[in-house]
Amino acid sequence: MAEETKKKPTAIVDALVGTFLAAITAAGASMIASGHKWEASVPLAFVVILLAISAVFGARAGVLGTLIAALIFAAFLFHPLGKLPVASAAARANLAWMLLSGISFSFLFAPQHSGFRRR
Repeated sequence: MAEETKKKPTAIVDALVGTFLAAITAAGASMIASGHKWEASVPLAFVVILLAISAVFGARAGVLGTLIAALIFAAFLFHPLGKLPVASAAARANLAWMLLSGISFSFLFAPQHSGFRRR
């Protein structure tokens, strides 16, 4: 019983660390891609990063990272900037595909326990 109590906080910490890494990476990708012709395809390429985060930090981090990244891309990468509605139909579709594949891959490829603190 004592081991279960110890494992739960580390799973939460792993999820928070993974979510934070996804948010920082999404913000960096938004700054780099903003104004380029290929900015609409950034969410599709970001799925690879989400897959790596879920493989290391677990499914919870992958799902939360996907949601946070979608919000960051909608607000800071696509027009109108600073607002969640996305004007471009292609960008909206790519965000939807990122959400679908990021959440799905988080459950499919994440280990049963987070790999960040394996013992």
